[in-house]
Amino acid sequence: MQDDAECKEILKFVTADLNEHLKTIFKNRAEKVVPLKVINLHVMFELGRRNEIQSLIMLHDKKSLMHYNMILPIDVVLFAHPEELWGTLQDQFVELITSQLSEMEKCIQKYAKGKTVPIPQPFHFELPEKATLTTVIYPGGVSEENLEPQRQEMHTKFGLDDKPYFRRTMAFNFPSDEMANMYRRNIHKYIPLPDPESFKIYLVHGYYDYHHILEDDVNDSGWGAPFHCIKCVISWFRIQGYYSKPVPSVSEMQQLLVNPQNDFIVDSLEWIGSFEILGILTCLEISAGSMLIQRNGGKTLVQQKLATHFVEQGTPVIISCNPQAFILLGLAMSEVPEQTKFLLLDPDIIGVYDMSNKIEKVQAVEWRSMEFWDLFEYYNIFLPVRPKGIEE
Repeated sequence: MQDDAECKEILKFVTADLNEHLKTIFKNRAEKVVPLKVINLHVMFELGRRNEIQSLIMLHDKKSLMHYNMILPIDVVLFAHPEELWGTLQDQFVELITSQLSEMEKCIQKYAKGKTVPIPQPFHFELPEKATLTTVIYPGGVSEENLEPQRQEMHTKFGLDDKPYFRRTMAFNFPSDEMANMYRRNIHKYIPLPDPESFKIYLVHGYYDYHHILEDDVNDSGWGAPFHCIKCVISWFRIQGYYSKPVPSVSEMQQLLVNPQNDFIVDSLEWIGSFEILGILTCLEISAGSMLIQRNGGKTLVQQKLATHFVEQGTPVIISCNPQAFILLGLAMSEVPEQTKFLLLDPDIIGVYDMSNKIEKVQAVEWRSMEFWDLFEYYNIFLPVRPKGIEE
């Protein structure tokens, strides 16, 4: 490609990275959520130029020096407009690589101990109100606990609140990463938001995995939805770095409910209520507040409490109303309370695990009106609470 060519011309030579299961979504929707096209480029270093005489300068220094020989995992992200010139893009690319090498050098100097030198590793993160990704260099082999001072520095630098943003498990998932995941992450990002000029929008913070009935070849239709809501919440705590164990299976959660004071048995096909949901969360060391909503009472106050929850905690909310259970991922508040909308994730999906079909046709996640709260006599709402302080 010539330097004066538009960078979109590269699509003639390479294939953009895009999830296969998202193509149907973007093809069928009337309102488009346009995904970014990801082009993977490999860095090639030119060791010399033809027909040029290379100057060689030699210095002799008698000081004691330590020499390291390592392969650095250079990984930079560059956002480009399709009409941007290819030559300009190359210059920006070189600047990013140079800057990352400098940050890697600082990382080595900071975390090296004698002859033990960690490999610096780049991670890319999404930050609020920022259109591009932020890259942070972490030393390989150093625990999250020991990296907390560096994360606190990043929070101060970008003026962030006390929610987690820079845990390594929270690194941005590129299309190739998403296709490798067993469960789909943050599927609500594939549907449009309500008009921000008409609504004040509050959303779940960070990342979660979508869990649903009949997954992992387990037939839990009719009673498994509350367990999968819990799994969604646990996945949030796990990805944000608060929970280190694997997300438990339905049978493992049922095992937590077995005790001498009740007659609950593992592999039971019973719908679990608020007592059992709180019991499982407590056993997994996740604190949660709870509310009971009647069909015709206190909905305006509930809206305010939910909005406060997403601002202060940012965790997914469990809504249970036998025989259904949902995850609340956000709400769009209107000046007229009756027009407020709720972003609901439904784990009660039956069928083959085809994500494009679930999002587009079955509506596994969608914005619902206030009429949602009139479907049942009452709802139990569970508000998981993060540990206090930055990344504690």
